[in-house]
Amino acid sequence: MLSQSRARSIDLDNPFAPLTGLCELVLVRHGEQVLSKELSAGETVDPPLSDLGERQVRAVAQRLATARVDAVYSSPLRRAFRTGTEIAARHGLVPVVRDDLTEYEPWQKFPADRSPFDALPHDEIATIFREHIRTRRYDAFPYAEDGAEFRARVLGQISAIVDSHPGERVVVTCHGGVINAVLADALGSGLDMPVRVHHTSISVVRGADTRRAVQSVNDFSHVLDFQTSVGAMNL
Repeated sequence: MLSQSRARSIDLDNPFAPLTGLCELVLVRHGEQVLSKELSAGETVDPPLSDLGERQVRAVAQRLATARVDAVYSSPLRRAFRTGTEIAARHGLVPVVRDDLTEYEPWQKFPADRSPFDALPHDEIATIFREHIRTRRYDAFPYAEDGAEFRARVLGQISAIVDSHPGERVVVTCHGGVINAVLADALGSGLDMPVRVHHTSISVVRGADTRRAVQSVNDFSHVLDFQTSVGAMNL
């Protein structure tokens, strides 16, 4: 880790403060992926980008092309790594892959070769998603991975990135659940999903040691020239 003076807490909240002693995390959700109700639970874990997703990725990469970017980290899943690769290429970088940035799996304990939408009664599926939307918590998913363990691995990785890059701006291409874990922690929220972040949206968090400050959330203005709606499976 580089040796720098300790950042002042006031500078974490100041978007115009220099990065001396702190790390600026640019959290980018991946582009839209190919999803359908016919996919098995296993197939929903790592689908590729859709055609719209590819366009979104090019747009966010172009938007960040003129910004200072010192490093790019990525989830290993295809949709996030493709997003990270496109952004990194504009800066002569290669994404650093970290398994702990993998998305939360709501169907982890469901049979991998079966589609939940085909195997479960419609009323049960509807209740699961309705309760998740209402509570914004993962408890609604009966077949999911452990939410506390998910948050712990994500926040542990984010802390490692912050500690390794004082004075630098780091792009992290990942997932909605990962970004929400970081935002919830920074905001002191007990919700698992406080914000529905859009595909390739940008959220900025500044960090130093164990302190975090949110600068911006869910900025997807770069896709508005060509996108005016979201598919039902990608809400």
